[in-house]
Amino acid sequence: MNLSWLLPSIKGIPVLMYHKVWPGINDALTITPEKLREQWAWMLGEGYSPLSQQEYLSIMRSGKRSFPEKSFLITFDDGYLNNYQYVYPLLIELNWPATFFIIADSLEITASNESDYPEKKMTLLELKQLDTNVVQLGLHGYHHEDFNKLTLDEIQQVMKNSIDQFKTSGLQYQKILAYPYGARPKDAAKSQAMKTFFKQLGIEAAYRIGNQVSEVPATDIYELRRIDIKGTDTLDEFKTKLKKGKLKPF
Repeated sequence: MNLSWLLPSIKGIPVLMYHKVWPGINDALTITPEKLREQWAWMLGEGYSPLSQQEYLSIMRSGKRSFPEKSFLITFDDGYLNNYQYVYPLLIELNWPATFFIIADSLEITASNESDYPEKKMTLLELKQLDTNVVQLGLHGYHHEDFNKLTLDEIQQVMKNSIDQFKTSGLQYQKILAYPYGARPKDAAKSQAMKTFFKQLGIEAAYRIGNQVSEVPATDIYELRRIDIKGTDTLDEFKTKLKKGKLKPF
C-alpha cells in the first residue's frame, strides 16, 4: 500500500545520496547508468536546478529564501571508479555539479585497488583528472569508520588523518564530511564534543542520512540530511523522495 500521501512535503533543498553505478545492477547501493540518466533527464525536464556544494552551504548557513525553486544537491559516497566512468561524463554533459565523498585511505600511495568491479575505487590519478568545477571532493572517514563505535579521541584522530592524507595527495577538497554509514555518536555530550572539535578543525559541514528534505536554514550544520536514492526505486518513487525524503511515514 502506498502511504507516501501521509508524509508532509517539506519546502527546502533535497540532497541526493548515491553510491555505485553499474550496468545491470539495481540494488540498495547500486543504480544502472540508464536509470540514473532517466532520473536526471526527468529532473532536467521539470526545471530542477543543481547547486554546487559552496552554493548549497551558503544557503543553508544564511537561511536566504531566494534560492532557485527546485534546487537540489547531488552527492556520491565512497569514491567508486564507476563514478568516474558513468557519473562524471553525465555531469559534464548536463553541466551539473556534484560532490564525491572520498575514503581517505584510498589516496595512499600503497592503497590496493584490486577489488572486483563495481567495488573498485578511483585512484589518486583518476581523482586528479576530475574537473574541480564539476566535482567537489569531501571527507568520508579514513577507513570508512562507524563514528558511533569510536571514542572521541578516535574520531579526532580519524579526522586529522583524513585531512593530512588529503593534504599529502595534493587534491583540491572541501572540509566537509559525510558520516560513514550516516552514523554519529548517540550520546549527546559526546556528539556535542565532536562537533566542537569539528569547528576547531575548520570542518564546514557534515552530512548524515535522515531521509528528509533539508530545511532552510540548517538548524545544525553538522546534521545535514540526505535522501538515500536506491537502484530499486521506480521513477515515481524517486519523484516522491525528492519532495518528501522517503516513501513511508514509519
